[in-house]
Amino acid sequence: MTAQTLDATLLQVGSLFDEQDTTYTIPIYQRNYAWRVEQIEQLISDIRDAKADGHDSYFLGNLIVTRRGAKGLDYEVIDGQQRLTTLYLILTVLHSAGTSVANGYRDRLRYQSRPRSTEALRRLTAGLSKHAGIAPESSHEEDQGIHEGFNVVRQFIDQNVGTSERAEFADYLLRKVFVVRAVLPAKTDLNRYFEVMNTRGQQLQQVDIVKARLMSLLDSDDAQEAFAWVWDACADMDSYVQMALTRGDTARREQLFGTDWAWLKVETFDDLANAHRQRGRGGADDKATSSDQMDIERALLKYATTGAPAVTDDVENVRFRSTIEFPVFLLHVLKVWRRVDDADDGGLDDKKLIERYASAFDRDSMNADELRLRVREFAVLMLRCRNIFDAFILKRQFTAATIDEGDWSLQRLIKGKTSPGKNTPSPRYIDLAQSPATEREEDGGADGATRDLLLIQSMLRVTYTSPRTMHWMTKVLRTVLDAEPRGPLQAEKLLGVLRDYARAKVRAELTEDGEPKSGFDIARIVFTYVDLLLVCKSPDPEFRFSYRNSIEHFYPRSPDAEQSGDAVSKDCLNMFGNLALVSATANSKFNNSLPKAKAENFRTTIEIQSPKLGRMAAITREATWNDAKVREHHKAMVELLREDLRFGREA
Repeated sequence: MTAQTLDATLLQVGSLFDEQDTTYTIPIYQRNYAWRVEQIEQLISDIRDAKADGHDSYFLGNLIVTRRGAKGLDYEVIDGQQRLTTLYLILTVLHSAGTSVANGYRDRLRYQSRPRSTEALRRLTAGLSKHAGIAPESSHEEDQGIHEGFNVVRQFIDQNVGTSERAEFADYLLRKVFVVRAVLPAKTDLNRYFEVMNTRGQQLQQVDIVKARLMSLLDSDDAQEAFAWVWDACADMDSYVQMALTRGDTARREQLFGTDWAWLKVETFDDLANAHRQRGRGGADDKATSSDQMDIERALLKYATTGAPAVTDDVENVRFRSTIEFPVFLLHVLKVWRRVDDADDGGLDDKKLIERYASAFDRDSMNADELRLRVREFAVLMLRCRNIFDAFILKRQFTAATIDEGDWSLQRLIKGKTSPGKNTPSPRYIDLAQSPATEREEDGGADGATRDLLLIQSMLRVTYTSPRTMHWMTKVLRTVLDAEPRGPLQAEKLLGVLRDYARAKVRAELTEDGEPKSGFDIARIVFTYVDLLLVCKSPDPEFRFSYRNSIEHFYPRSPDAEQSGDAVSKDCLNMFGNLALVSATANSKFNNSLPKAKAENFRTTIEIQSPKLGRMAAITREATWNDAKVREHHKAMVELLREDLRFGREA
């Protein structure tokens, strides 16, 4: 290898730390460990799914490093530290579970000039070996992000990788999951490297290839340009589609979505193509004959050279953020179209996007005319589903009052009034079930029907965090699409559909006699649904469902020896009555404190995450927390579930 040659090695995860004296150092200019629930759970899910699907290997990505000093196996991590740290945490959890993961990885990952991060890793690996898999209490002098990441990894594996499966999972991770470690030449200008990495052209993704292949099935430039126009508007997931499709063109907006701009009025692809021609993009002179059908190469070239629509000053539209990405939305549309089984998580796996669409538009089983008709029909369905998605599926909304983290929002777009100094009206966003004639303050509370629907959707969203498990979104699209007339009057019907869906999910996680399981075997939906029932029973306009993935023992498994109070026996420790669902951050803060300390110190912060936890804390403040209180609370929560499920219909 010369001084200017890139040294790239394909390594099993099991070999990543196994070379003698191999160490990885995160330099000071890198950010702290920042992966949270969604990224961590997605990585573990991808590995687990690759194993379940029988793949002989799974490529996890690249690790870009450079050598530190003269020591050959001492590496500085340039790119990939989030993935590397997560792997370290996974290995730590699996080692503590007694799998084939040896402890050779220990102390091989360090943080330059960041002793708190290094100490957090050291205490995790050292503490687990002493406490039978229970993470040591974190210190405020350590990196809380690493402790939170560890809690996410541990609980996700506890809940999703059965005890009998962990040995096989660990073996697959060590031997079948691969990483490319690329060592940059010693004299690489890192400033130049980062500049190139940040400005390089974007590689075509699966969604781009699907778009090009569908375009290639159409028989004219005119049709292809109309399809690309609709596709690009639907791909802008953070804008309402009425705005994305007709930026700066209110006349076209009324033509497509009616005088109130609310719902798609056109029924055919020809209507869309005609509206596109009237925009001045494409026309009769540009048409190709049917014999000039594009092949995939020409379609890719045409797509690659198509400019994005100009961005206007629709400032009202930048305050919303979709809860899923466009590739996942496309899979929901495909499920609606094909009416496939909601239980198939693979149907929402964006890694299989090309495969799913190749099956739906199979060139071997259909002729050119059939394929062309299917693409045209699909374009209309995709646009209609985006219109429904924007109005009937929750978003994150950022206003003056919620600018930092946003808030759940369930609003639809209608035509507003013409603002002073403007010649055209602006969009107006109102609650889904709200009458357009009703005025409401921007940051005011949602109307009752909208709030009920928003509560259950946000409950489902924080329960099923992986995009491939969000089948409830398909139900929303299908329910509204099949309804007549389409509009906000369907909100009440949709609420019933989603309640039945959630009830079926809860029933599937209870024992035959209607009892929750024990400890980490209790599914997330059981906790979040109980919280939903409690909020519905005692409405709290301030309550918001937030992302919570950590099962908290209210009376801890390793109680703080310096605190005093009643004890809870092993028989009650893992009962549903002693458990609540909190965020990983909250779990780290709760530590091993006794219930009395938790109830007194966290009533305005962590306690508000869960109405169930709020009840437990209130009981403790009024009396104490012991076996009798655990059983009493357990019975009350189980009865609450049984009362609801007894009268619920099957989904």
